[in-house]
Amino acid sequence: MMEKFVETLYKNLTLNGFPNKRVSLPTEKMYEVADNKNLSLNKALETLSETYDLVYEIGDDKILFEAEVKSAEDNLNFSNLDQNEMFKKAQEFLSKMDPAEVQKMQEQVMNMSESEKEELLRKGKDLGIM
Repeated sequence: MMEKFVETLYKNLTLNGFPNKRVSLPTEKMYEVADNKNLSLNKALETLSETYDLVYEIGDDKILFEAEVKSAEDNLNFSNLDQNEMFKKAQEFLSKMDPAEVQKMQEQVMNMSESEKEELLRKGKDLGIM
């Protein structure tokens, strides 16, 4: 019963734009729904968080959900990937970024000197991502 409830919660979040957007659901209504199913909303939220890598904050009026921010190391760990997997993971990482952030990053690279670009590539190779 808990598993089905957690899946339904996640489906509702995705229908509202999660994980690309932060999503909120009404606190009181969420507790009522869980209570009607004889479930603990707090336990469901913990399970949801662990299962789908998200964080939540319970407020008086709403519960705010957002994708868990992983460290750059988690997002860019390419050391055991072949070139196709590496490219796919990089695309996935970039697709989760705000378009303005991607644009800013592209501009920074374009404004680098040749020696700075070479240093960036060298560091990428040292980290195993290039």
